Amino acid sequence: MSENIQVAQSYAKAIHELCSTPAVANVWSKSLAFLAQVVKNPDMDRFLADISRPSEVRTNSFLSVVSSELEPQAVNMVRLLGENGRLAILPEIADQFELLRAQAEQRMTATVVSAYPLTESEINNIKSALNKRLNRTIDLITETDDSLIAGAIIRAGDLVIDGSMRGGIQKLATQLSR
Repeated sequence: MSENIQVAQSYAKAIHELCSTPAVANVWSKSLAFLAQVVKNPDMDRFLADISRPSEVRTNSFLSVVSSELEPQAVNMVRLLGENGRLAILPEIADQFELLRAQAEQRMTATVVSAYPLTESEINNIKSALNKRLNRTIDLITETDDSLIAGAIIRAGDLVIDGSMRGGIQKLATQLSR
């Protein structure tokens, strides 16, 4: 595990411990997502990476861009990250925070790739089945891929269910080649 991920996990854990209610966690989610987007901006990325400018100047400039959108605790966190030269890891902190939040709220995001667009009824049936199987609240992302021919592939964490025609053909080809 890279050092940035380990450091991001530490910050995310500390932020998560500040979240006394789901509403507070939601505010932090929005703040961290916003900060991650700003850091990912190519111009901001170059500015933050420019070590010819003192860290304090980079931090204060960054804060001048983002502080009007943040709660005081988030401003303090940005200041702390800046003092430690870690503003660039804000996207990783946001990702790690969302993982902790999902785990605490027993939520999981699953992706369904289907040959054709799914109906609301099909989406609800898949969500319900995954909720039962994984004992979590499922947020479902749907995509289409006509190369599947028919059926769908469901990915939820480590679980992969391939119910596509393409997957069935590949499985059959593998068995026939033995």
